[in-house]
Amino acid sequence: MDYSHVWVAIIAGGQGTRLFPISHSKRPKQFCNIDSKRTFIQAVIDNFAALGVKKTQMIIITTNDNQSELAKEQAQPRGVLSQNVYQISSEYGYAGAMIKAADFIREYDKEAVIINSPADQYLEPGDNFKLTIESAITEAKKSNAVIVGVKVTDIVTAMGCGHAVYREAPGASCYVVESFVEKPDRKNADLLMRAGNSACNTGINVWTAAMILEATADIPIRRLGTDTLMSTLRNGKVAKNVEVAVGDFVWKDCGTLKSLFEISKKTPNHKNASLGSGTFERIDCRRSLLYASEGMELRVTGSEDDAIVFTTINEQPIIVIAKMSESQRIKALAEDYSKHEDFLTDDFSFGARNNIVLRSNVNDLVVGFVGVENYAVYVHRETDGMMVAAVSQQRTK
Repeated sequence: MDYSHVWVAIIAGGQGTRLFPISHSKRPKQFCNIDSKRTFIQAVIDNFAALGVKKTQMIIITTNDNQSELAKEQAQPRGVLSQNVYQISSEYGYAGAMIKAADFIREYDKEAVIINSPADQYLEPGDNFKLTIESAITEAKKSNAVIVGVKVTDIVTAMGCGHAVYREAPGASCYVVESFVEKPDRKNADLLMRAGNSACNTGINVWTAAMILEATADIPIRRLGTDTLMSTLRNGKVAKNVEVAVGDFVWKDCGTLKSLFEISKKTPNHKNASLGSGTFERIDCRRSLLYASEGMELRVTGSEDDAIVFTTINEQPIIVIAKMSESQRIKALAEDYSKHEDFLTDDFSFGARNNIVLRSNVNDLVVGFVGVENYAVYVHRETDGMMVAAVSQQRTK
């Protein structure tokens, strides 16, 4: 396929509250490490560059100065031009950001076909991903708006994403979307999965700059919802169809500590995952996610099905020990911090009990427990400045 007029717009304006404290308002999820080598946004750049999209034809949309600085810092080494980072008002939302991206891109290329992608998702590119995207590009060139969707077999994932319900379109490489279902309850998610004529929306959309700008020329795009945008396209006269290209590649929204654990490389026996640039030591841990920032050492004993994060927020050291299933409480903590940064001045405990903390020469450290019990935390600073945390859990049956 000829990619000379294909552009990628990476929407990087969110925060990712359910990954707190790995992500927070000063370090949103899209700029956090997805593994030891790359951040989420760098993985997105790599995925589309591997298809054949020029890095000079990738733009990034942000909504504040901090995001813009992080985007340039992480994208420029990958070959994305600094002037291709555009900052817009957060009032636009995801749908508005895609339309603004089309406006920026059209200034360079009036024939542009745009692949819009979130900056903070996980997918495994391969032959099927390439074929799916190229089918979407082919249909977009016919003045269709195309959603990239995937089939899922996990009910939790199905409940957490939007679904495009479709029918076959004779002669087309994609399907025509008949309706949308946003984040269904368990019963309806099960029905959708069994019916077989729907796909989870990955957040990747493909269309021409000319089509999307003409189709939305007369509607306000600030606070425009994605569902409203798609309804406008389906009912308007500019887009011929709203279609879905259904892929068979691995895709995860990766919005929680649990989903981050699921995509991470794990030890073969006890299935533990370790992220970050710090150092680790594990004894008798099972199915746990450990995260340590540079200059920090995390020694963990007895953890099971929990996330232990040892990092800094605005130079403030913090340890959070959380049951990975407690995504809503973790999200609430992140929202509290984004509203009141002095929230992280004292230790905290939510739905947790029988946990203790001991400190040595680290009085500025904050320790938080979320949904866990029977943990002991001892933290000290060594003479070389290394901060060491020994975290142990006494399992009870």
